[in-house]
Amino acid sequence: MSQEIRLAPDGERAVQEAQNYCFRANVSIVAAEHLLAGALAVLAAEGKPGIPAREAVEAALMLAQGTGDVMPDNQVMFGSAARDAINATARTVAEAGQSTIDAATLALGTIDSGEVNPMFYSSLGTTRTELRAAVAG
Repeated sequence: MSQEIRLAPDGERAVQEAQNYCFRANVSIVAAEHLLAGALAVLAAEGKPGIPAREAVEAALMLAQGTGDVMPDNQVMFGSAARDAINATARTVAEAGQSTIDAATLALGTIDSGEVNPMFYSSLGTTRTELRAAVAG
């Protein structure tokens, strides 16, 4: 019997932040970059050392994903890259015998999934490896 994987409270905040980024940018689809940005926003708010400031994350997200002309009229939907990143994270958590995904785990899983456009990292002034090391602490 497989164990149910769920989001920890800060993991839930990270997903909500990802959706909020989409609404503010008039984008209907949550991409892996939105998911990572949401997790980074939560980690930055928690004061985790080495995490880019929220403003830098949002600016990098705008460069990598852009904005839309029309505000979404419904709840935003998760695109395939974001779903793949979440599934890869859940699989890693399950393999480790754990049952919750917190913001740091979500960030690491999203980075490790390979679904994030390299432009997001370069727009942050970092690399995938450097960001992963900062999140892992």
